[in-house]
Amino acid sequence: MMLGLLWIFGSYAASIVLLHWCYRRHRDTGRNVTHFLLITHNNQNQVEWYVRSLLFFSRFKGREVHLTIADEGSTDETLAIAEQFRKEHNLEILAFEGLESWDEWIRRHEDKQVIVVRLANQDGLVTAYKMM
Repeated sequence: MMLGLLWIFGSYAASIVLLHWCYRRHRDTGRNVTHFLLITHNNQNQVEWYVRSLLFFSRFKGREVHLTIADEGSTDETLAIAEQFRKEHNLEILAFEGLESWDEWIRRHEDKQVIVVRLANQDGLVTAYKMM
């Protein structure tokens, strides 16, 4: 009787270990990173809220996101707020001066899923959340 119980518990333990091993292996190989390109221009009121929301919902849904903030010459505190997030999280800050820098960025990321959001456009904010 005791041998039978040990056999049952051992089978359950082995199946749990196998299940966790398969899950971790699948999770590490099949993970897609969603790239968000946030285009800002004097958006100090929206940038912190939007970055915090993206990071919260990505953790909540278990998805990995990479944020890039592209600034088009802000004169307010937008870049200072973005710099604070760069210190804490995986965040890239770019300053685009012309079309050449846009083309270079697009060439580097053409094989990835990129969601482009212009923070001045409120319709784009709703669309990006639906895609997450």
